[in-house]
Amino acid sequence: MLLLTLLNGCLTLDPLLPFHSNIPCSQVDESTCEGEDGEKDEWDKICTTCEEEYDWDRVAPWREQTFETDETIPSIDPSIVEQITIEIEDGVSLDAYFIPSNGSVSSVTNTTVIYNHGRYASIDHYLPRVQLLHKMGFNVFVWDYRGYGKSLPETAPASPDWMSDALVAFDTALTVAPDADKMIVYAMSVGGFPAGEMMAQRDLCAQIFEAAVLGVGKKIEENLSVSLPGSFLTSGVLETDIKLMDTTHPTLIMHGTVDETVSINSSRTFFKGLPDALPKEMIEVEGAGHGIGGVAGVPDVNYGNYRDGMMNFLANKASGCLNE
Repeated sequence: MLLLTLLNGCLTLDPLLPFHSNIPCSQVDESTCEGEDGEKDEWDKICTTCEEEYDWDRVAPWREQTFETDETIPSIDPSIVEQITIEIEDGVSLDAYFIPSNGSVSSVTNTTVIYNHGRYASIDHYLPRVQLLHKMGFNVFVWDYRGYGKSLPETAPASPDWMSDALVAFDTALTVAPDADKMIVYAMSVGGFPAGEMMAQRDLCAQIFEAAVLGVGKKIEENLSVSLPGSFLTSGVLETDIKLMDTTHPTLIMHGTVDETVSINSSRTFFKGLPDALPKEMIEVEGAGHGIGGVAGVPDVNYGNYRDGMMNFLANKASGCLNE
């Protein structure tokens, strides 16, 4: 009966897959910040309550190999951060932030990266990654999905709402970006879903994927013992790989070779399926895992290589993102 219902299009398995592990700010307390006996992994601590500001200049526990000896730990001056509340409808508002370029790299002072983060907790968890992008000289726009951090309501979004919110977030970013023609959409992990909607529906100068989830169908096939294509059991609204089959935006894909959360094979397949004439590049990072906590991710293995890979891609395949 369930199978017939699914095939008739009345129900999908989208809500049953673990897309979200959100933590609303009202649930932040000693347990989310310290864990039992203060033993929570440094990367997994969520400490910002609803009444507090994010610690933009905190020092992240980077691995020894992340930075060269002459590099400094990135931080952001809290006074330059602009908080933005995106009002969607009554009871629905999204928490977002715009961090202007630090001016250190002249070619990207007008380039804005819209950062779509992964499934865990909130912006609080991904601040170190925002710091890295800001260190590179970009303007950065980062936002929390419904149910994450200070975004409301406190329940994670249904797929259609997630996608419509993504477009509103993109349009909001345009209002604060210094140059609307120099917008890069960045997808990290599950951020591949909202990023994919932005990429498919809006104009941008480039799109970047880091260990991104690219479609629900394949995930269903990997996680459920069914003898049907995964596409039969999904709503279709989250299929980034299908949405971008004919994309014209320059594309950079970065993925770690030992990522156990999102298989690198999905990125390889996606890359191969992109139009042959598209300016595109795939960087496979040897020894990198999914990132943030656990095994070092794409930026964490070596920041210099991460920075150079992105900047060389922009210079060679997406020069429209750079100042003349």
